[in-house]
Amino acid sequence: MPFYRQPRQFTPLYIVSDKKSVKNGLHHSIFTSRLDKYVGEWKNDLKHGKGLFLTISGKLYEGDWYNGYRHGFGTLSYRLPNGTFRLEYRGDWVRGKPDGIGWCYYRNGDIYFGFWRRGHRHGYGKMWYINKSMYVGYWYMNDREGLGMLVQDDGNRYEGQWKSDKRNGIGRFYHMNTGQLQEGCWLSDVCVKSKMLDIDVRQFCVRPTQYPIPQEDLQNSRRILQESKLWLGLKIGNIDEQLKNCLD
Repeated sequence: MPFYRQPRQFTPLYIVSDKKSVKNGLHHSIFTSRLDKYVGEWKNDLKHGKGLFLTISGKLYEGDWYNGYRHGFGTLSYRLPNGTFRLEYRGDWVRGKPDGIGWCYYRNGDIYFGFWRRGHRHGYGKMWYINKSMYVGYWYMNDREGLGMLVQDDGNRYEGQWKSDKRNGIGRFYHMNTGQLQEGCWLSDVCVKSKMLDIDVRQFCVRPTQYPIPQEDLQNSRRILQESKLWLGLKIGNIDEQLKNCLD
Protein backbone atom coordinates (compact mmCIF):
# COMPACT_ATOMS: atom_id res chain seq x y z
CA MET A 1 0.00 0.00 0.00
CA PRO A 2 1.58 3.29 -1.00
CA PHE A 3 2.24 5.80 1.71
CA TYR A 4 0.13 8.97 1.33
CA ARG A 5 1.45 12.21 2.64
CA GLN A 6 -0.69 15.30 2.68
CA PRO A 7 1.09 18.18 0.96
CA ARG A 8 2.04 21.16 3.04
CA GLN A 9 -0.29 24.08 2.85
CA PHE A 10 1.39 27.25 1.67
CA THR A 11 0.27 30.77 0.85
CA PRO A 12 1.05 32.06 -2.63
CA LEU A 13 3.74 34.70 -2.78
CA TYR A 14 1.45 37.32 -4.28
CA ILE A 15 -0.91 37.01 -1.28
CA VAL A 16 2.00 37.29 1.13
CA SER A 17 3.31 40.37 -0.65
CA ASP A 18 -0.15 41.94 -0.66
CA LYS A 19 -0.48 41.40 3.09
CA LYS A 20 2.92 42.89 3.71
CA SER A 21 2.08 45.92 1.58
CA VAL A 22 -1.04 46.72 3.64
CA LYS A 23 -0.17 49.77 5.68
CA ASN A 24 -0.83 49.73 9.42
CA GLY A 25 0.48 52.01 12.12
CA LEU A 26 2.57 55.13 11.67
CA HIS A 27 4.17 55.75 8.27
CA HIS A 28 6.25 58.63 7.02
CA SER A 29 5.91 60.30 3.62
CA ILE A 30 3.53 58.10 1.67
CA PHE A 31 3.06 59.51 -1.83
CA THR A 32 0.11 58.92 -4.15
CA SER A 33 0.25 58.51 -7.92
CA ARG A 34 -0.39 62.24 -8.36
CA LEU A 35 2.37 63.11 -5.85
CA ASP A 36 0.08 63.96 -2.93
CA LYS A 37 1.87 63.40 0.38
CA TYR A 38 0.53 61.80 3.57
CA VAL A 39 2.29 61.47 6.90
CA GLY A 40 0.42 59.75 9.70
CA GLU A 41 -1.34 56.66 10.94
CA TRP A 42 -2.91 53.85 8.90
CA LYS A 43 -5.28 50.96 9.56
CA ASN A 44 -5.90 48.22 6.99
CA ASP A 45 -4.42 50.35 4.22
CA LEU A 46 -6.69 53.32 5.07
CA LYS A 47 -5.81 56.62 6.69
CA HIS A 48 -6.95 56.20 10.29
CA GLY A 49 -5.91 58.21 13.34
CA LYS A 50 -3.78 61.34 13.25
CA GLY A 51 -2.31 62.48 9.98
CA LEU A 52 -1.15 65.23 7.65
CA PHE A 53 -2.18 65.30 3.99
CA LEU A 54 -0.69 67.73 1.46
CA THR A 55 -2.08 67.78 -2.08
CA ILE A 56 -0.14 68.71 -5.18
CA SER A 57 -2.36 71.82 -5.52
CA GLY A 58 -1.28 73.15 -2.10
CA LYS A 59 -4.17 72.07 0.14
CA LEU A 60 -3.00 70.99 3.61
CA TYR A 61 -5.13 69.04 6.09
CA GLU A 62 -3.94 68.26 9.61
CA GLY A 63 -6.13 66.33 12.02
CA ASP A 64 -8.16 63.19 12.57
CA TRP A 65 -8.92 60.46 10.05
CA TYR A 66 -11.37 57.56 10.10
CA ASN A 67 -11.39 54.81 7.46
CA GLY A 68 -9.81 57.07 4.86
CA TYR A 69 -12.01 60.10 5.55
CA ARG A 70 -11.26 63.37 7.30
CA HIS A 71 -13.33 62.68 10.38
CA GLY A 72 -13.09 64.33 13.80
CA PHE A 73 -11.26 67.60 14.43
CA GLY A 74 -8.93 69.09 11.87
CA THR A 75 -7.65 72.17 10.09
CA LEU A 76 -7.55 72.91 6.36
CA SER A 77 -5.12 75.43 4.88
CA TYR A 78 -4.00 76.51 1.44
CA ARG A 79 -0.55 77.51 0.23
CA LEU A 80 0.19 81.11 -0.73
CA PRO A 81 2.53 82.11 -3.58
CA ASN A 82 5.29 82.92 -1.06
CA GLY A 83 5.20 79.34 0.27
CA THR A 84 3.40 80.01 3.55
CA PHE A 85 -0.02 78.58 4.45
CA ARG A 86 -3.20 80.43 5.35
CA LEU A 87 -5.93 78.84 7.46
CA GLU A 88 -9.22 78.16 5.64
CA TYR A 89 -11.24 75.97 8.03
CA ARG A 90 -10.82 74.81 11.61
CA GLY A 91 -13.37 72.59 13.32
CA ASP A 92 -15.30 69.34 13.13
CA TRP A 93 -15.39 66.97 10.14
CA VAL A 94 -17.67 64.05 9.25
CA ARG A 95 -16.74 61.73 6.36
CA GLY A 96 -14.59 64.27 4.58
CA LYS A 97 -16.80 67.38 4.94
CA PRO A 98 -17.17 70.11 7.59
CA ASP A 99 -19.94 69.00 9.92
CA GLY A 100 -20.50 70.24 13.46
CA ILE A 101 -18.96 73.44 14.82
CA GLY A 102 -16.17 75.25 13.05
CA TRP A 103 -14.50 78.44 11.89
CA CYS A 104 -14.20 79.31 8.19
CA TYR A 105 -11.91 82.03 6.86
CA TYR A 106 -12.91 82.94 3.32
CA ARG A 107 -10.39 84.23 0.83
CA ASN A 108 -12.31 87.50 0.34
CA GLY A 109 -11.94 88.30 4.06
CA ASP A 110 -15.31 87.08 5.41
CA ILE A 111 -15.28 84.97 8.60
CA TYR A 112 -17.93 82.50 9.75
CA PHE A 113 -18.28 80.71 13.07
CA GLY A 114 -21.11 78.32 13.81
CA PHE A 115 -22.68 75.05 12.86
CA TRP A 116 -22.06 73.12 9.65
CA ARG A 117 -23.80 70.26 7.88
CA ARG A 118 -22.31 68.35 4.93
CA GLY A 119 -19.96 71.21 4.11
CA HIS A 120 -22.62 73.96 4.29
CA ARG A 121 -23.43 76.62 6.86
CA HIS A 122 -26.43 75.12 8.59
CA GLY A 123 -27.95 76.00 11.96
CA TYR A 124 -26.96 78.85 14.25
CA GLY A 125 -23.94 80.88 13.26
CA LYS A 126 -22.25 84.26 13.04
CA MET A 127 -20.85 85.89 9.90
CA TRP A 128 -18.45 88.83 9.80
CA TYR A 129 -18.32 90.37 6.32
CA ILE A 130 -15.41 92.25 4.81
CA ASN A 131 -17.61 95.37 4.44
CA LYS A 132 -17.83 95.56 8.29
CA SER A 133 -21.40 94.26 8.47
CA MET A 134 -22.35 91.26 10.65
CA TYR A 135 -25.09 88.65 10.67
CA VAL A 136 -26.13 86.59 13.70
CA GLY A 137 -28.85 84.00 13.32
CA TYR A 138 -29.87 80.80 11.62
CA TRP A 139 -28.75 79.30 8.31
CA TYR A 140 -30.08 76.63 5.98
CA MET A 141 -27.62 75.07 3.53
CA ASN A 142 -25.51 78.25 3.21
CA ASP A 143 -28.52 80.62 3.07
CA ARG A 144 -29.73 82.88 5.88
CA GLU A 145 -33.07 81.41 6.88
CA GLY A 146 -35.12 81.69 10.06
CA LEU A 147 -34.59 84.27 12.80
CA GLY A 148 -31.57 86.50 12.36
CA MET A 149 -30.09 89.95 12.89
CA LEU A 150 -28.05 91.87 10.31
CA VAL A 151 -25.98 94.83 11.52
CA GLN A 152 -24.94 96.98 8.57
CA ASP A 153 -21.70 98.91 8.28
CA ASP A 154 -23.56 102.19 8.93
CA GLY A 155 -24.96 100.92 12.25
CA ASN A 156 -28.51 100.30 11.05
CA ARG A 157 -29.78 96.81 11.74
CA TYR A 158 -32.57 94.43 10.83
CA GLU A 159 -34.05 91.87 13.23
CA GLY A 160 -36.59 89.36 12.01
CA GLN A 161 -37.35 86.54 9.62
CA TRP A 162 -35.18 85.41 6.70
CA LYS A 163 -35.77 83.03 3.83
CA SER A 164 -33.50 82.05 0.92
CA ASP A 165 -30.85 84.55 2.09
CA LYS A 166 -33.35 87.46 1.97
CA ARG A 167 -35.44 89.34 4.53
CA ASN A 168 -38.83 87.70 4.39
CA GLY A 169 -41.61 87.86 7.00
CA ILE A 170 -42.12 89.95 10.12
CA GLY A 171 -39.17 92.10 11.12
CA ARG A 172 -37.88 95.32 12.61
CA PHE A 173 -35.43 97.73 11.05
CA TYR A 174 -33.63 100.17 13.33
CA HIS A 175 -32.58 103.43 11.64
CA MET A 176 -29.87 104.31 14.12
CA ASN A 177 -28.84 107.47 12.25
CA THR A 178 -32.27 109.10 12.55
CA GLY A 179 -33.50 107.31 15.67
CA GLN A 180 -36.52 105.56 14.19
CA LEU A 181 -37.84 102.02 14.30
CA GLN A 182 -39.61 100.48 11.32
CA GLU A 183 -41.86 97.49 12.10
CA GLY A 184 -43.60 95.55 9.38
CA CYS A 185 -43.56 92.77 6.82
CA TRP A 186 -40.82 92.02 4.30
CA LEU A 187 -41.04 90.10 1.05
CA SER A 188 -37.85 89.21 -0.85
CA ASP A 189 -35.82 91.96 0.85
CA VAL A 190 -38.55 94.59 0.25
CA CYS A 191 -40.70 96.06 3.04
CA VAL A 192 -44.31 95.83 1.81
CA LYS A 193 -46.10 97.16 4.90
CA SER A 194 -44.73 98.85 8.02
CA LYS A 195 -45.18 101.51 10.68
CA MET A 196 -42.60 103.99 12.01
CA LEU A 197 -41.85 104.69 15.65
CA ASP A 198 -39.29 106.73 17.56
CA ILE A 199 -36.76 104.83 19.62
CA ASP A 200 -35.86 105.97 23.13
CA VAL A 201 -32.43 107.30 22.15
CA ARG A 202 -33.62 109.29 19.14
CA GLN A 203 -32.26 112.60 20.43
CA PHE A 204 -28.77 111.09 20.79
CA CYS A 205 -28.51 109.78 17.22
CA VAL A 206 -26.29 111.22 14.51
CA ARG A 207 -29.08 112.83 12.46
CA PRO A 208 -32.23 112.74 14.61
CA THR A 209 -35.53 113.86 13.17
CA GLN A 210 -36.47 117.43 14.00
CA TYR A 211 -39.80 116.45 15.54
CA PRO A 212 -40.84 113.19 17.17
CA ILE A 213 -43.45 111.01 15.51
CA PRO A 214 -46.77 111.73 17.27
CA GLN A 215 -48.63 108.91 18.93
CA GLU A 216 -51.80 107.80 17.20
CA ASP A 217 -54.70 107.16 19.57
CA LEU A 218 -57.61 105.08 18.29
CA GLN A 219 -60.93 105.70 19.97
CA ASN A 220 -62.94 102.65 21.04
CA SER A 221 -60.09 100.37 20.03
CA ARG A 222 -61.42 97.41 22.01
CA ARG A 223 -64.81 97.62 20.31
CA ILE A 224 -63.23 97.85 16.87
CA LEU A 225 -61.13 94.75 17.56
CA GLN A 226 -64.12 92.81 18.86
CA GLU A 227 -66.05 93.55 15.68
CA SER A 228 -63.10 92.98 13.33
CA LYS A 229 -63.37 89.79 11.28
CA LEU A 230 -59.68 90.01 10.43
CA TRP A 231 -58.71 90.03 14.11
CA LEU A 232 -61.00 87.09 14.87
CA GLY A 233 -59.73 85.09 11.90
CA LEU A 234 -56.00 85.55 12.40
CA LYS A 235 -53.66 84.78 15.24
CA ILE A 236 -51.09 87.21 16.60
CA GLY A 237 -48.21 87.51 14.19
CA ASN A 238 -49.96 85.91 11.21
CA ILE A 239 -49.84 87.49 7.77
CA ASP A 240 -52.52 86.96 5.14
CA GLU A 241 -51.52 85.60 1.74
CA GLN A 242 -51.62 89.00 0.01
CA LEU A 243 -49.47 90.57 2.74
CA LYS A 244 -52.05 93.34 3.09
CA ASN A 245 -52.36 93.11 6.85
CA CYS A 246 -49.84 92.53 9.58
CA LEU A 247 -50.59 91.91 13.26
CA ASP A 248 -47.92 92.07 15.94
